[in-house]
Order: sequence, then structure tokens, then C-alpha cells
Amino acid sequence: MAAQPKPLAFEHPSYLHDPGGIWSWITTVDHKRVAVLYGITALFMMAVGGMEAMLIRAQLMVPGNHLLSAAAYNEMFTMHGTTMIFLVLMPLELGFFANFFIPLQIGARDVAFPRLNALSYWVFLGGTIFLHLGLLRSIYGLPDAGWFGYANLTERMYTPGINVDCWDIGLLILGVSTLLSGLNFFVTIVNLRAPGMTFMRMPMFIWAMLVTTILILLAFPALTVGLIFLFADRFLDTHFYRVSAGATPILWQHLFWIFGHPEVYIMALPAFGMISEVIPPFSRKPLFGYPMMAYSLVLIAFLSYGVWGHHMFATGMGPIADATFSITSMLIAIPTGVKIFSWLATVWGGRLRFTTSMLFAVGFLVEFTIGGLSGIMHASPPVDLQQTDSYIIVAHFHYVLFGGVLMGILAAFYYWWPKITGRFLSEKLGKAQFWITAWAFNATFFPMHFVGVLGMPRRIYTYAPHMGWDFWNYFESVNAFILGFAFLLFFINIIWSAMDGEIASSDPWDARTLEWSIPSPPPAFNFAAVPMVTSRDAFWVRKYGTVGTHGVAPAIAGGAAAAPIGAHAEVEEHIHMPAPSLYPLIFALGVFLMGVGCLVWTRLIIMGGAVTVMSVIGMVFEYPSFGKFDPAMIAESTLGLDHRKVGMWAFLGSECVFFASLISTYMVYKDRNLGGFDAMILNIPLTSVSTFVLLTSSLTMVLALAAVQRDDRKWSVFWLASTVLFGCIFLGGQAFEFTDFVMQGLKIQTNLFGQTFYTLVGFHGIHVLIGVCWLIVLTIAVARGKIGKDRSLAVEIGGLYWHFVDIVWVIIFTLIYLMRTVKHA
Repeated sequence: MAAQPKPLAFEHPSYLHDPGGIWSWITTVDHKRVAVLYGITALFMMAVGGMEAMLIRAQLMVPGNHLLSAAAYNEMFTMHGTTMIFLVLMPLELGFFANFFIPLQIGARDVAFPRLNALSYWVFLGGTIFLHLGLLRSIYGLPDAGWFGYANLTERMYTPGINVDCWDIGLLILGVSTLLSGLNFFVTIVNLRAPGMTFMRMPMFIWAMLVTTILILLAFPALTVGLIFLFADRFLDTHFYRVSAGATPILWQHLFWIFGHPEVYIMALPAFGMISEVIPPFSRKPLFGYPMMAYSLVLIAFLSYGVWGHHMFATGMGPIADATFSITSMLIAIPTGVKIFSWLATVWGGRLRFTTSMLFAVGFLVEFTIGGLSGIMHASPPVDLQQTDSYIIVAHFHYVLFGGVLMGILAAFYYWWPKITGRFLSEKLGKAQFWITAWAFNATFFPMHFVGVLGMPRRIYTYAPHMGWDFWNYFESVNAFILGFAFLLFFINIIWSAMDGEIASSDPWDARTLEWSIPSPPPAFNFAAVPMVTSRDAFWVRKYGTVGTHGVAPAIAGGAAAAPIGAHAEVEEHIHMPAPSLYPLIFALGVFLMGVGCLVWTRLIIMGGAVTVMSVIGMVFEYPSFGKFDPAMIAESTLGLDHRKVGMWAFLGSECVFFASLISTYMVYKDRNLGGFDAMILNIPLTSVSTFVLLTSSLTMVLALAAVQRDDRKWSVFWLASTVLFGCIFLGGQAFEFTDFVMQGLKIQTNLFGQTFYTLVGFHGIHVLIGVCWLIVLTIAVARGKIGKDRSLAVEIGGLYWHFVDIVWVIIFTLIYLMRTVKHA
């Protein structure tokens, strides 16, 4: 038996007290506790989404049914889709499992930005509540235009209530949460891996999450832009999606599916990673074809941006577009097939243990393969034209997201639950749940292929008898309730485990990765010493000495007596942990108030904005170490860069997609203007001067950073104040130009040129305003001696943002002012 290490002391900074009880959960920044908060919320919403599904199937059980009205049915299928995608699957994968296990699998003590992590949860909770706010006004107050929100169903003239308003603003809030999580996990994986953990030594779940975070950063801005356009149409009377004004509702479909198809893989890739962690321990074999598995993840992500058009074959894009998207949609099956064959090869010849987790993993392989094969059919435009908007699509979608993603999540629950709680889930209840789920799922959704072929369309709330659909709808509905019973067993299992579950050892499955080398549940500091990684499957190699062995060493059977993974590292006696904070909750409250203000009282927008700004400032100066360089952090990071700098670069990458979406809309709509004002109204001399001033501000920003780095407070304040002044001059020029346009009659509602111009230039102006406020805070902090040479990183990061804003303006100025004017000349 290995010698037991002495107890370790961990501490929060002395200037902040660690509270207990409920308050400790409200103010927590521990990634494990934040994960639990996500998990509880997502499981509750799973129950809500399941009840919505039961109501849908009860309504369709028999023809001519009036259990639900048409309006109530629209709300149920809209909220079922929205709930399961945005409030269940993604929060469980990103918020629960990724939050809990990314630091544990890479040998880190927490995520890169603990307070940002807590903030993402509270914003997520606010968005979840916001989606359901319409219930306060009426029992029929839920969103009702479909989870896909197709224009022009979502225009005010077709849905005049607050239903779609809540959906639009709620998704914008949820998008903020998801982007924060994606940025945080990206920086954590890239910069916080344990020494020796190269990319090709990372667990496959970490590979999956790394690729997923990149997808999040590059896909969600397109949805954000689409939702902003919808917000403008509903609240500002613009017409981004109105045909009568020269616009097209197809713009929404492009923006939505540019996000939507990567979103499928944002949900699927974490499940791929989970399955890749579950199958090897229960096959007692290493994952087959590890390098190709990693490369296929990257290839899937790359191709996912070129297949969105296969959702739009019926819109008449033309033969060239149809052929292009058809080819890319077929190509993406290749890396997916590589993964399926790798999982099968891992199982083949292994010493299999059919635990509940392994059963769900095998179920994932079967069901996801069926869903993938039916998806390949839709890569053919002629076939897709026959099947689109029929129940075949409903069947395919559920085989991918339920049979694939949710089966993977259930496998992960039974696999990692002992590590999370220190207790097992019941294997008897688990296996009963699996077999009931396997039958009921297939009996519910496979017949939908039949009714789809027989012509049953999606989204109808009732149907006439004797159309050939009666038996299969009754059969599907009965089995849907059986499926609901299977998930009732799952919830019972969770409650039983929490109350009386069998105690789990630190490594009950004889697993391969680092999280199993520490106690169950993990201590607050995760690792007593930062582990040293020398090979792939680090914990397995530590136990057995080789990656591929099948034998079980008697002295350490089950891994119970294996030496800790960090046994050869110097154990730290005092471990410094991040302190709790209330500011994340205050920030989320401010965002929520701004959303409510859009619905009921515009003054709440100002109040919520003030709360948000003050919480950000408070969060920045909450720690005395604000803005300091941390040589130890940089020395341990994979890139040799501070986390905050890597995070800013990742954020700016996401912002590039945001502005690219706005610019693309302008480029498409600039020639669809039906008359009236166009680019000839632009004030080139004024804007040229403003552009020169803004570019000059980049020079003063560079000089300000240089002054701070040499600890020259006088010139630091001077150059920062100069940058602020130049930014204000630029904003003043924009304000004058906008006012002049309004006086001449060009408003945001006037025509397509006006709305695309004001939106693109206006959002850049908002970014400049944020930068000005940021620099004002920095100037005051430097003037008061809060920022000096040792904290120059704060100014450097602010400078990165400011230079990005300037570069974006150069592109906008060229495309809108110079190129448009040259064309008219």
C-alpha cells in the first residue's frame, strides 16, 4: 500500500471570507459547484421539456383531438425544441460535465476564469427564466413560432404578443452565457494543461470540448446577429426580413443555419468525447485510432461551416448552391464514420463489462448510426425536397439528438456520477431504464419514418382520420409515455443515490484518465500536486506501466491502491484558491433587468445597464492582484501567455464573426434598396477626419502602454486621456452624422440602406463607447496609482480591444464610405 499523504490546507485570500450554507452556493466560483448548479437546473428543465413532449404526443394520439388548442400546441412544440436544445442538452454537456471534468482531466485546479464561469451560470439561469416570462401575463404566453424562429412568422404583424419577444431576448441572454463558457473552456484547455500533457496526450473528451469551444466562438455570433435583426424588426419597426421592403426572410435562414448546423456538432461532439471515455475502461483496451479520432473531430468542425445550406434546399437557392452543399453534406459523413469504426474497433476483442454506462454507450452507437444514415439521405436535394417538413425529419432529428446526444449524456451520468458525488447510481434501476429507453425510443421515433413517407407534415396540431396515420400516431404516443416512465426511473435513481447510494472508491471502474486519481468526490483544490504527464492515458500508465496492457495487477486491482498521479511531484502544503464573489450574480441581474425593460419599462434598461457596468467595474477591482503579471502562471501555461491575454484574443476572434455577419448583410442588401436614400448621403469629409482621429488614437494607446510599462504615471495618464479624447471626438462625429441624416429624413426604418447602415456603424460605435468607458476607468486607476508597471497587463488587454475596434472601422469605412461612393461616381 502506498503511503497516505498528509492532510493539505487550502485557503481563499485573507481579504475575502468564504461563507457557508446557501450563501456559499450563491457566491461560489468553484468549477465543481458551478457544474452542480448547471446540472440541477438542466435536469429540472429536462423534466419540463419531457412534460411538453408528453402533451405534444397526447394531442397527436388520436385524430381530431382537442386536448390542446392550436395556439397551445404551437407553444408546446416551440418550447420543447428550445428547452431540450438550449436548456437541457447544451447545459448538461457544457455547464455540467465540461465544467466539472475539464480541469480534472487536464490536471488543473480550476478553470482559467472562475468568476466568469459563475457569471455564465447566473446569466444562463436569467435567460431560462426570461424564456418563460410570458406566463406571467397569460397562460398562453410562451413562445409559439417554432424553436427555429423562421421569418416572417416571427414578425410583429404575425405574432403581436410578447411570446416571440421573450424568445428573442431570452436566446440573446443565453447566447451571452454560452459564449462566456466557450471562451473560458477554450483558454482553460489551451493554457492550463498539466506539464507534459501535449495535445496528442489529451483525453478524447478534452479534444471534443476544445473543438466544441471553437465552434461556439465562431458560430454563435451569427445567431446573435439574426436575433438582433429580429429585435430591431419587432421593437424599432425595421424590415430586415420583410419582402415588401426589398428584404428577404431567407436572410434569417442563412444566419440561423450558419449557426444551426455547427450547433448540431456543438451538441454532438461532447457526446462523442463522453463515449470515447466510457468505452475503453469497459472494454479494457485503449481507444483505437486515437490520432484519427482527434483529426476527425477537427475535420467535422471545419466541414460543419459548409453544410448549412442542406437545411434550405427547398428555398430555391439554385443548382450550383444545391450541388455545393450536397457534396459537403456527404463529405462530413467520412470523419463521422471514422469515429464510429474506431469505437467499434475499441470494443472488438475487448474484455467487455456491460455496466449501465456501457449499455448506453452501445445504444449511442446503434441509434446515432441510424440517425446518421437517415441524415445522408437529406444530402441529396431531390430526396430532401420530398422529405423536408415531413415527420421523416422529426425522426432523423431525434435519432441524432436523443439516440445520439442524450444516450451519450446518460452513459456519462452513470460513468462519472461516482466521481461527482462519491456514490453509485443503482445498476438495477439503470439497466431497467436502459432497456425501457431502448424499446420506447425506437418505438416512438422509428414509426415516424413511416408516417412521414405517408405524407404527415410536421407541426400540425391535429389531423383527419383514415389518412393512414391513425395507428402509428397512437403507437408512438403510447411508447412516448413509456419513454417518460424510463426517465422517471432516472430521476428516482438520482434521488436514491443521493440518499442511500453505495459509496464509491476513487477509481471504481479501473479507468484511464487523471480525474480517477483523486478522491471521490474531488476536494476543493482537485489535485494535491500538479500532476506530471508522460504519456497518453496517464493514470492507466501510472497503474500498469503501459497503455495497451489487458492484464490486471493483483496488488492494485481496480486501481484502488495505485499511487496518486502526482506522487512524484512536490506536494504543496498550502493551496491558494479563488475567492467567492457576488458580482457574477449582480451582473446577471443587470442583464436580466435590461431584458425586462425592453418588454415593460424602458427606464429598466438604463437601470439594468448601470447595474451591469458597476458589477463589471467591481469585479475588475475586487482582487488586489488585478492586472498583475503572474510569472508563475505564464511559466506553467502551454503558450507561455497570460490567461487573460489568450482570452482577449479568443473573444476578438468571435467578434470578427459578429462583424462579418453584419458586413455581409450590408453587402447583400445594399443593392436591394427599393429607392430613397443611399450612400450618396454619406458625409465623406467629416468621416475621413473622424477616421484619422480614431487611427491616431491607436498610436496614443501604444504610447500609453509604453508609459505604463516604464512606470511613468504622468505620461500614462496623458496618453490614456488622449486616447479617450480621440475616441470621444470620433463618437461625436458619428453622432453629428446620424443627427444630420435624421434631419434629412433617413431613419433606421426608412429603407434597407438606412437599417443596414445604422446597424453596422451603430454597433461599431457601441464598441467604441465600451472602449472609451474602459479607458476612462483605466485612466482613473492609473491616476490614483492603482495601476503601475507591475499591472500593465490591464492596459495591454484594453489596448488589444482598442486596436481591434480601429481595424474594424477601417474595413467599414472602406466598404460603406469609399467603395459605395466610388460606385456612384
